[in-house]
Amino acid sequence: MTMTHSNSQPLDPFIHQEISAINALNDQHLQQILDYSKGFLDKTFPLASGSHQDVRSYVVYYQHLLAFMADGSQTGLADPTQFVALCGSRQKPQSILLRGAGRHVELLFCKSGSHGARDCAGIEDIQLELTPAQETAAPARWFSMIRGQLSETMPSACRGQTCYTGKDGSDYLL
Repeated sequence: MTMTHSNSQPLDPFIHQEISAINALNDQHLQQILDYSKGFLDKTFPLASGSHQDVRSYVVYYQHLLAFMADGSQTGLADPTQFVALCGSRQKPQSILLRGAGRHVELLFCKSGSHGARDCAGIEDIQLELTPAQETAAPARWFSMIRGQLSETMPSACRGQTCYTGKDGSDYLL
């Protein structure tokens, strides 16, 4: 396959090689970030058995978060009370909201997204609540572990709506 630039002229083979090398480095860097982020999940929100590294999908069953592994087994959180809400359907959530040490962490899923397509569980981003809105008059501040950016808006795909459903089925507000 010959790569072309905006004028539809073939790229120099050297440039094509350099672009390929940079893309490989970007993929490797993204995998390192995902591995680190899932290690954070293992420490902060451990599973009853196994690791978030091995999860292929997350679903909500009644009031429990279930993690399905590559070998077909399933597990839940070691502390089930850490799962507090979701956005989207229980069978295929858009996001899952966890709470530990007084702060929320949101796992956002998009299997066709730029990051989710490369992750076995489809994790597009992991957002950390840095300053809960209840503690200050200012809006909550969030940090994207995957993108490495701060934000003062809700991380959910359902921004601006009351879209979180608590694990008991009620509305969940941050």
